[in-house]
Amino acid sequence: GDRRYDLISGATVLNSRLVSLAQHATSMATQKGDKSHKDLNIDFNMAICNFYHLQRPSDRLGGHQDNVESNLSLPLVTISLGAPGVFLLGRETREKLPTAILLQAGDCMVLSGKSRGYFHGIPTILEHEDDNARSPHESEEKALFPELSDEGLLIDSTGDTASEDTWDYIPTQVELKFAEAFLSSVRMNMSIRQV
Repeated sequence: GDRRYDLISGATVLNSRLVSLAQHATSMATQKGDKSHKDLNIDFNMAICNFYHLQRPSDRLGGHQDNVESNLSLPLVTISLGAPGVFLLGRETREKLPTAILLQAGDCMVLSGKSRGYFHGIPTILEHEDDNARSPHESEEKALFPELSDEGLLIDSTGDTASEDTWDYIPTQVELKFAEAFLSSVRMNMSIRQV
């Protein structure tokens, strides 16, 4: 089929926090060795979120190349959330054996230079191991769901809608527990790029 990204006028702009994160990660990668983007101003303008449920074996990502963007020399920044997963990083062709990398929640990877064109995929999602296993208090609910506004935004502890561009917003304990419970049963990775 025809694979492409269509830029739609009026589409939501990529959140400035994600743009800053991608720029910072690219800057760190430049300092560590890939100098190809040192003086480039990269307009990170899109993010793709891949979602994998632990209980559905079909929720995996086969080997592929990210080769649809208009400029394939620009980096791709991927952020891991939730359960760990095995990331296979191949080479330019499928004939070369890939390298297995364990990606855990909070890991950030920059594919740039030669690796930007490599085949890659997520064949395996692993159970989340809680090193700080705690027994829940009897009064705590097993499933916690934060309150959302009509626009789908979190409502903070004062009853106000939390702005998605507010840096000083601190999530409530309920919101954090919801996120923790949700991310313990799924894996997500967000790939930020310029299209």
